[in-house]
Amino acid sequence: MTEADFNQGLPAELVKHVTAMAGDVGTMWLDGLPRTISQLESEWLITLGNVFPAGEFNFVAAAVSIDGEPLVVKIAPPFDTNEIRGEAEYLRIRNGRGAVRLLAENVEQRAILIERAFPGENLSEHFAGRESDSIAPAIGVLHAVLGTAPPASDQVITLDDWFNGLHRYEESGFAPDYAAKALRIYDRLSAQPRRTYYLHADFHPGNIVTASRAPYLAIDPKGIVGHIGYEIAVFLNNFHWWQETKTDVQTRLKTAVEQFSDAFDISPHELREWAYAQMVLGAWWSFDEMPQYYDNAVAKADIWNV
Repeated sequence: MTEADFNQGLPAELVKHVTAMAGDVGTMWLDGLPRTISQLESEWLITLGNVFPAGEFNFVAAAVSIDGEPLVVKIAPPFDTNEIRGEAEYLRIRNGRGAVRLLAENVEQRAILIERAFPGENLSEHFAGRESDSIAPAIGVLHAVLGTAPPASDQVITLDDWFNGLHRYEESGFAPDYAAKALRIYDRLSAQPRRTYYLHADFHPGNIVTASRAPYLAIDPKGIVGHIGYEIAVFLNNFHWWQETKTDVQTRLKTAVEQFSDAFDISPHELREWAYAQMVLGAWWSFDEMPQYYDNAVAKADIWNV
């Protein structure tokens, strides 16, 4: 297969995001992927299979070891942030508890080799048509992956780091009322040390999958230190997007909030505030990193009525 043929088979969203966020450097990275993959195949004694079409910000593909073990290869683009280091550190520390296992890492190529979960259906697929049934399994996985904050290192960032970036809204033209409110909520709620953990930080229905060695496992973590309310908020916002066309979406959200509230002893109102702040932060990232694709998603934070 030629490099041109290979690139034509890459997920369109991956190409869009890499070129939008990394420019010419990103294009060079895309062009060099076949050589990078060949190097990793030799180093890890694996053979790559199909590219996963859902990969939007990283190259992700199936692989098989020399012994026939099914695996997954993930290669991160040359973005300014090197999030895959955080993912590798998180999976290394979890060591299979509630999440897929890290098997190898190539720091120079921003690549990791991880366990492949089977059958591997995410919660959105597995619970299609019975969406509210996905909450209990998600709570179970969250209990499994919660861990104490590791020692400070250059692989582990904090939730403070993420929200500190939002302070740049004042000079950017980003929705000032939403940003200021999100920061006030964060400053007030984040100062609760007993609720600070090592978070997955991208904990949503698409990143929890069915597995054989456990009913469900988490995939694709970011690995940051912060308040558990943020972790739950990520799930709640993605649960909202999954349900937003339903006529009873508010009832579904209320039920989900109450279940997480009971499971983690956080008031429903605080979880709604966390969901508001997390929604605004996610919208800010889109505005800041890919302004040409920004669609005023920040307004969806109003769903939480806080």
